[in-house]
Amino acid sequence: MFEKLASFFDGPELSDPLLRWSFDPLSENLYYRHLHEALVSFVVYQFILYPIVAPKLNQWLFQKHYTEKNEADKANFDIHTVSMIQSVVSLYLIWPLLRIPFGSNVVTYYNSYASMVSAVSIGYFMWDLYICLRYFKLFGFGFLFHAIAAMSVLIATLSPMCQAWIGRFLSFEASTPFVNINWYIIQLSRGSSKPVVPVWFNVLNGVLLISVFFFVRLVWGFIAVSILIYEMWQVWDQIPLYMSFIILGVNVSLDFLNIHWFSKMLNIAKKMASGSKGVSKLD
Repeated sequence: MFEKLASFFDGPELSDPLLRWSFDPLSENLYYRHLHEALVSFVVYQFILYPIVAPKLNQWLFQKHYTEKNEADKANFDIHTVSMIQSVVSLYLIWPLLRIPFGSNVVTYYNSYASMVSAVSIGYFMWDLYICLRYFKLFGFGFLFHAIAAMSVLIATLSPMCQAWIGRFLSFEASTPFVNINWYIIQLSRGSSKPVVPVWFNVLNGVLLISVFFFVRLVWGFIAVSILIYEMWQVWDQIPLYMSFIILGVNVSLDFLNIHWFSKMLNIAKKMASGSKGVSKLD
């Protein structure tokens, strides 16, 4: 029954619109079939959004708060702006995938649109991995691990594996816009005696950040991995051991990493509430 329901969602509205430009649209190897999408995505983030679009947006939005920064701080602004763009694009792309019902066979279910979303996201996390390595001192091990983990899971989905879960994996990005807005507010407030951003906006974003992060990354994160473990257990004999380790091991690890990040958010919120100026970045 679940397979019949799942097949309903592989209709025209969920077909891959970029498949016509594939190196081989009929290839049985999904990595090769969707390789062009990952490559184009990486090129867009590395050679278009990062050095061209993000700086222009930041100059327009933040003016002297951006233009008077040194090169390292400007790069940090640009990276967060690219992250903001990616999160919005990702949330838009995954919306149709969230309608795929639970219970789809994690081994046999395939959806060309889901594979496209996975490939495009792989391209972004390839760029993210490069950035985390290049600016390791700035972002640290936590962000590097997140980039490697997210890319590994998405690469595994093109084996194919857990195709119905691609949208659910990427739904964790729902908290990213609020994280980036919070980062912008902190940067704009540094060195200023007066609030650059209205207090009500800062408080509203903080409440949304903590709420969305808690429910999406923690509550849903642990519920999701529990459901996924059950679905994978149903076909355990069909799943290679290394694939189980990648998908389940990484997801569980990310859940605990999110607990660490959430605790830091709460500490930052407490400092801001008490009027402390020693607010640190989330890393």
